[in-house]
Amino acid sequence: MFRKIFMPVYLFFFVFSLSFSLCSAEENSFRLATFNIRRPGDKTPHSWRERLPRCLEIIRQNKIDIYGIQEGYHYQVKDLTDKGKFQYIGHGRNDFKEKGEFSAILYKKDRFELLEGGTFGLSEKPHIPNFRSWKSAYPRIATWGIFRDKKSGKKFLFYNTHLDNVRELARINGLKVIMKHAGKTAPGMPVVLSGDFNDVPHSSAWNTANSFLKDSAMLSLKVRKGPGGTFHDYGKENSSSPIDFIFVSDAFTVLDHRTIDIKFPEGFASDHYPVAATLLLK
Repeated sequence: MFRKIFMPVYLFFFVFSLSFSLCSAEENSFRLATFNIRRPGDKTPHSWRERLPRCLEIIRQNKIDIYGIQEGYHYQVKDLTDKGKFQYIGHGRNDFKEKGEFSAILYKKDRFELLEGGTFGLSEKPHIPNFRSWKSAYPRIATWGIFRDKKSGKKFLFYNTHLDNVRELARINGLKVIMKHAGKTAPGMPVVLSGDFNDVPHSSAWNTANSFLKDSAMLSLKVRKGPGGTFHDYGKENSSSPIDFIFVSDAFTVLDHRTIDIKFPEGFASDHYPVAATLLLK
């Protein structure tokens, strides 16, 4: 008789404890994304003024807390602050100020505190703007920031980049420059790397990143949602392989992962789908 009573009580407390832990985890998790927003210059219905509301709606609908963008010009980055809801860090690749494409990081100011950060080049001379190495087609950059999560009090190091579209060696060495920077800047700190890799899973660039960190799509506790491909050229392409990624260190649990394949009645937000993951610092 005693055994029959004891077991349900024990199981009740076990389930209660597990549910409490899961709720706590959800409360302290945050949504991080990478989004190649496409530089300005395309014609209707793909002009930036037409696409901006779609980009903002995607960020709002998916409750993104912090994200990295690629190809954005300075005024595009400012547009994405959504009337002050987000702040940003990053500089243009041409002068490390406002000229050229940004690989900026935008973050909700009521959720995260930026402790330090900046932009550097993916080259043999990272401190020099507009410098190219390894026969890269364009000068490439990375933006970084050390953030403190105001909910949990925990800190992490976030890198966002856009790797070269032509030279494999430039992509590989660019990633090595980022990881070297991380090792010197905040050794042992949790790391996130997001970006447009211009390469696919299990390529040399992907393998290089995966040797330092891990592809969040493969760590997701829930089944990954959305299409395989992330570049679609405004719906003209239907690739099964992503080129946009979020990599994380072992300090993170990936609760879910999604390629956000939203098309609005007016058209797409960009020629890439954004990729988002819900992350929890252990």
